[in-house]
Amino acid sequence: MKTPGRPLTRRALLRSAGLLAGTAALAGCTTAPSPGGAPADTGGASGAPGALRWWDHFGPLEELQQSTFDRFAQSGGAPVEYTVYNPNEQKQALQLAFGSRQLPDVFSLGGLAVPVPLLREQGWFSPLRRPDAIRAGFPAGTLAEGVHSFEGELYSFPIFSPRQYETLVWFHRDLLAQAGLDPESPPASWDDLRAAARAVQRSGAASGIVLPLQFPDRLSSFVLELAQTAGFPGTRTGNLDGIDLTTGEYRFHDDAFLAAIEFLRSFAHDDTMFLASTALDARSARVRWAAEGAAFFPDGPYNAGAIATQFPEVLGRLGVGPIPTPDGRPPVITRPPTAGTFYVSSQSDEVDGASALFELLVTGEYQRGLAAAMDQPPLDLSVVAASDAHPTYKRCVEMFTEQVFIAPAATSRNPRTAQVHAAMTPVEPDLGEIVQGIASGQITDARGRLRQLSEEKAAARDTAIAEVGGVSTDDWAFPDWRRGEDYSA
Repeated sequence: MKTPGRPLTRRALLRSAGLLAGTAALAGCTTAPSPGGAPADTGGASGAPGALRWWDHFGPLEELQQSTFDRFAQSGGAPVEYTVYNPNEQKQALQLAFGSRQLPDVFSLGGLAVPVPLLREQGWFSPLRRPDAIRAGFPAGTLAEGVHSFEGELYSFPIFSPRQYETLVWFHRDLLAQAGLDPESPPASWDDLRAAARAVQRSGAASGIVLPLQFPDRLSSFVLELAQTAGFPGTRTGNLDGIDLTTGEYRFHDDAFLAAIEFLRSFAHDDTMFLASTALDARSARVRWAAEGAAFFPDGPYNAGAIATQFPEVLGRLGVGPIPTPDGRPPVITRPPTAGTFYVSSQSDEVDGASALFELLVTGEYQRGLAAAMDQPPLDLSVVAASDAHPTYKRCVEMFTEQVFIAPAATSRNPRTAQVHAAMTPVEPDLGEIVQGIASGQITDARGRLRQLSEEKAAARDTAIAEVGGVSTDDWAFPDWRRGEDYSA
């Protein structure tokens, strides 16, 4: 496989976002890429007077968001100018908008893979005006200092459950049947999935599997989750990526990471991968898969919502299975508490209005709407069973309740660890880019390069700890944590 072009590195991202020196060149920018790629107006002055501008990347939520915005306006709130982006395109739009001081009033982070504490430190966000009204809508312990609030001020909150993962195995039931496979028994092990992909390929009906190899963030998620199924005692989140939760050490070079990467590469070796995978991100890969270009597609639960919105005629022909494991045993996935979802811009003149709008997002009505929209699972998973969600989405949530457990969070133990993450010099290339390099053959010593990543991340953390003070590497170690159990301090 060959990876076309070099992905945008985190340092380049930070530089273009105005977080490093040299951002003056962006000050004259007045446009950002729209979802369709054409320039879109990002200037507050050109919007409707008093309107709130809102950008997010949750395509399946579009109908729910619009209905929520309509309710807000009907109750006396401001109208909302709403834009839904592809995550990669939103990342670029946010970079340009921040540098030109034309951020929307409210935005999700999309593909902007920069630690929230760092973004806050650099002045991206405004604290919410009425935090008590929002806090009242959450169970105790849901909102954490260093995750959702900083120095006592609330900046964001989760609308989604942490019990989820992105490496579900979605498939076309008819393509499996044509290949002599049982759609009621999706592949459970790594070898089973490889064999099933080969069977589909031999049938001539389609390729075996499509992978979004042009999307390094998604590749990183796949590897971090697959490594857990291979026994790595870690989780998947920007603050804990590659960290062994029992020791607090970075271990990207663990055998489990090598096994996970080799599993992803195996589809190219088996010649069962959709040929254009090297040029596809998650959304373009989904389009090819929906058109039956391949039988299997690894994706999150939101695939159901995306398909229902874009290709409703396809939804009834789909099936979904859990993330495969090396030996076919039920998976055990660990996820930390969910981070914030939406943020109010520090450049906004409508902070009061945006904060008032946020209060609608913590209601039971909105949670039920999230279930029906079939994006990420709502924070309250109990609303899904009785919702109008498709059976495949309900099946995803059933699996999550059995397979996903809550990890410890270093920021909850010591909030100053958030300052460490904010102070850490970004390491490039990151895991997803390294996986691309290994897949393309540009990196031949996979373990050596992953060991280097571990060492670079550890050195960056040590330097930041010395700068911040009041923190030690022990703050990332949880020897009392047990795999397959929810962690409580």
